[in-house]
Amino acid sequence: MATQILDFLTAQMDMLVLAGMLVLIILSALQLAKMSRTNRQLKYLTEKLAGYLKAVLTDEEDAEYEEEELPEKQFVSRQEQDMREAIELQKQQKKMKDAQVIDAVLSEIFP
Repeated sequence: MATQILDFLTAQMDMLVLAGMLVLIILSALQLAKMSRTNRQLKYLTEKLAGYLKAVLTDEEDAEYEEEELPEKQFVSRQEQDMREAIELQKQQKKMKDAQVIDAVLSEIFP
């Protein structure tokens, strides 16, 4: 029985090597297709993340610029002070939400 298997392998060695090479070529092609799809997805995500960060940083710079433009007043009404505090609180909440979104995006990209 063992001699028959050895005789078959020696007689069909060329065909077995060819079949093995074809399997390796097919597997390599599948791997390349998966890598290119992953590359496209990463490129899309990085472009979206870059746009988002650019928008967030631009918003922060605009807010700082607006704060610099406001002249300091000595007499501020209670209502105006409350409104400024509310706006500042909203800015802080927005920054926290932005940080959570960035964390979520980064955790999706880099699990």
